[in-house]
Amino acid sequence: MVTIDGRLVVRLTQDLIRFQSVNPPGDEQPVAEYLARVLSDHGIEATLQPLDPGRANLLARLPGDGTGSLVFTGHLDVVPPGEQPWDHGPFSGDLVDGRIYGRGSADMKGGVAAIVTAMIALKDAGLQPVADIVLAATAGEEAGLYGAGVMAQDRSLEGARWLVVAEPTDLNVFIAEKGILWIDVTASGRTAHGSMPHLGANAISFMARLIERLDVSYPFPYDAGPLLGAPTLSVNTIQGGNKTNVVPDACRISIDMRTVPGQRHGEIVRDLQTLAREVAEEFDPDIGVRVDVVHDEPPVETPRQDALVQAAIETVSRVRGTPEVGGVAYATDAAVLCPAFDIPMVICGPGAPGMAHQPNEHVPIEQLTQAAQIYADLALNLVGSSRAAT
Repeated sequence: MVTIDGRLVVRLTQDLIRFQSVNPPGDEQPVAEYLARVLSDHGIEATLQPLDPGRANLLARLPGDGTGSLVFTGHLDVVPPGEQPWDHGPFSGDLVDGRIYGRGSADMKGGVAAIVTAMIALKDAGLQPVADIVLAATAGEEAGLYGAGVMAQDRSLEGARWLVVAEPTDLNVFIAEKGILWIDVTASGRTAHGSMPHLGANAISFMARLIERLDVSYPFPYDAGPLLGAPTLSVNTIQGGNKTNVVPDACRISIDMRTVPGQRHGEIVRDLQTLAREVAEEFDPDIGVRVDVVHDEPPVETPRQDALVQAAIETVSRVRGTPEVGGVAYATDAAVLCPAFDIPMVICGPGAPGMAHQPNEHVPIEQLTQAAQIYADLALNLVGSSRAAT
């Protein structure tokens, strides 16, 4: 067991919050550069992976003697603070009553700060791991898992064996996440004067019927599991028409689906195409329909008996008590990194999941320190050696 510097994890969390890496546009590079300096000052190699102007991932590692690295990941971007007033400034990093406030405190700069603190503690303790311990800090997670995609494309984590995602879980251990399938459906009809709608093919009216069919019941097969339950489908945008007295000849909707293990996204897309054609035939054969996949990430689930899961449960139990083991409805960078490198994952991080994207977002200091201890102890458990200080 190594000693965690509680003051360091607090200072890092506050400093990270004060970088306004709001996505869009992101501006994660200054955050990555700051962390690289902190790590380098402690003798830990850290390199930036440039993306677009002003944007970068960060890769840092404690090198080990063999293969099978343990990767900790967290994202550097945050969502906008929103229009609701905050009791404490969204980029203040204010420390009040044992909590640090600010956008990203829970989602998830606090988790990143805990990872960095754990790596520094391991370095200071003289750990010579049997495999690399890696920080993969990503840009663009909040909009399409962009940075993780670049890491997958560039094979940045080749040789990884385990992945720990520091998203907020109240330090519970989550081992499954739903997949993402975003689809645009575009209908093409025939325009006409509003006073003679029978001469047109109303794309909006068609789309209303299709939405009703989608909303009545989830139309795609699935098996609900104990961790993730049932999949979801939500029609979240609609665009169509240009004038009150013109029958609309175009309409587009966007659909957000969150899928569960066992569902095949390709089959869902084909079933949706078939359903849309059936509704078009019933409504007006002149309606044309196009289905486009906008974003596609699979569900991810790690078996409970996996060594990573067992080690995470044991470590968390030792540090803060027996954790809940479950799954999450949202996707993380694991949706990209796990399939790309064929590795298991757990999600375990400081802060309440319900704090994400909320006004007055905050993270308890106690959980930050505990998270850093959990990450350090987990590293010792999985890739440590007898040369580590105790």
